Amino acid sequence: MDRAIVYAGSIPLDTDLLRAGRYTKAAFGNLASMLYGPNVMAASGLGYSASSSDLSLTVEAGSILAPGVMDATSLGGNGGGLAADTTALTCQYISTTSQTVTLPGSGNTYTVYAVCSEQDADPTVLPFFNASNPSQTQAGIQNDGGALPVRRAGVISLVAAANPPSAPTGGCVVALYTIAVPQGATSLSGVTVQPGQVFWPTIPELATQALLKACTEPMTLVTVNGSVSVPAWASRVELRVIGGGGGGAASQSMTTAGAFSGAGGGGGGDAWGIYAVSPTQGNGLAITVGSGGGSEQTGGTSLVSYNGQTLLQAEGGQGGTFYSTTGSAGGVGGNASGGTIWNQSGTSGGDGQCNAYTFSGYGGDGPWGGAGRCGNQGGRLATRYGAGGGGSYSATAEGVSSSGGTGFQGCVLYRFLP
Repeated sequence: MDRAIVYAGSIPLDTDLLRAGRYTKAAFGNLASMLYGPNVMAASGLGYSASSSDLSLTVEAGSILAPGVMDATSLGGNGGGLAADTTALTCQYISTTSQTVTLPGSGNTYTVYAVCSEQDADPTVLPFFNASNPSQTQAGIQNDGGALPVRRAGVISLVAAANPPSAPTGGCVVALYTIAVPQGATSLSGVTVQPGQVFWPTIPELATQALLKACTEPMTLVTVNGSVSVPAWASRVELRVIGGGGGGAASQSMTTAGAFSGAGGGGGGDAWGIYAVSPTQGNGLAITVGSGGGSEQTGGTSLVSYNGQTLLQAEGGQGGTFYSTTGSAGGVGGNASGGTIWNQSGTSGGDGQCNAYTFSGYGGDGPWGGAGRCGNQGGRLATRYGAGGGGSYSATAEGVSSSGGTGFQGCVLYRFLP
């Protein structure tokens, strides 16, 4: 660390103090680069609370280490001071109070950006030496009472936008949080706020069991399409995907001479595995969640992809169908692939009828049960992820279709590992 040297009897200069400040800033910037690496962005504090009444996000006080320069503009003045120095340096930027930012609207994905810059602050009327009358100071440079800034501060202001704003001169823009706002939403209640890749574990967290606890938490459930960023500390991710359940078969007859007892829909497939990831590569995990199949329809496929490649997927269960006027077969369970722990096919739905003989027509269970049972004049809906809907038996009138039960949607579970 550089330090200023002064000598007894020498005339004190304004640059003595200004140089000391620069040396200190350079030392802390170099230390930050040693800890985090050059050009790395790191945030501390800056927790959030999402509004349940409007589309606003309140970000708490905190600080950011990010790339900047020594001084984008000159420091001091009035015939002295230091010239601008645009040497690249890791700088600290601080937000001393909570800030609230409102998202522009719904039906889009927005990011809350921290705009980091240095600003001259604390204007003060300073006493200056009066050469004409040394016994009386001047109020301001020209004795006009003009105020001058006495502190150069690294500050943070927040912006919510779909695209990043321009970086200020000598500063930078840091992505803090990403929010996918559903169309028509009027508040952030129930909306997932995804932290950016700038929230690193602290040294005490690394030295204790905090990080271990974070990676042994229960897996996070995802029930809608979206994306998940890889945290800075993670090197692997544990994933499990369940396909959507198939729908039960409809019935169209009141007598055994027709299609009077529909079969159940099949359960979705189930894939589970652990995969290598990197916080510095790609755009995170892309998640697709399969929907439940309607009456006699196949459930949707659930999958997770990373860097454009599918890691694992689970197909939806097939819908129950009538293969003939008096024959109804249960939907086949969905297949699964890509898992490193297992790839399990879903449970098939129960058959509905074979000629005049009737069977249960229940849907195939998902991993947590929940299959729809067969029902009079309408199959019952499935109630758990990946379960198939029940078949319908009988009809309100001959030739009038009574729909089978809808299969339950699939899901994705994930947990990052160090």
